[in-house]
Amino acid sequence: MKTAKPYKWLLILVPVVAAVVFLFFFRMYHDDIKALKGFMASYEYFDKVIDSYTAKGWFDALGKAGEAVIELQANASLRLSSLIKNDAELMDQAREVADLSRRELDSLKAYDAMPRSRNPGPDEVAKEDKLGKEYGVLRGNRKAAYARFRELAGIR
Repeated sequence: MKTAKPYKWLLILVPVVAAVVFLFFFRMYHDDIKALKGFMASYEYFDKVIDSYTAKGWFDALGKAGEAVIELQANASLRLSSLIKNDAELMDQAREVADLSRRELDSLKAYDAMPRSRNPGPDEVAKEDKLGKEYGVLRGNRKAAYARFRELAGIR
């Protein structure tokens, strides 16, 4: 009986320490998943708003797209722990998606702000074509970068 008393505290301490360590890592992993879901939700919102503006020309969609880009850039500054596979690449890819989204919106604003006349000259047509192509390239790059992000995150 006397030999069991010194080990009694050890039998209580080991499960408590194991539970604290488990909960610590579980919370880190849960925070990482929450950050990834937040970024993905803000990207989907931006994509929906920018598509509604380009397809339907809603007046308020451009302002909402600006707000969505700000939210997307804020969520792109996520910090992931090493518990997530491809954590460094995911963080870099999130920032790239946010940057491409911002550049795409700036390109769209420049395209829409360009004055249009009834009889455009060759310089105006060339400038409009250049801005339209730039917008298309940025849009394709943004979608490809987000597809790469989803691939790194393991979402198909």
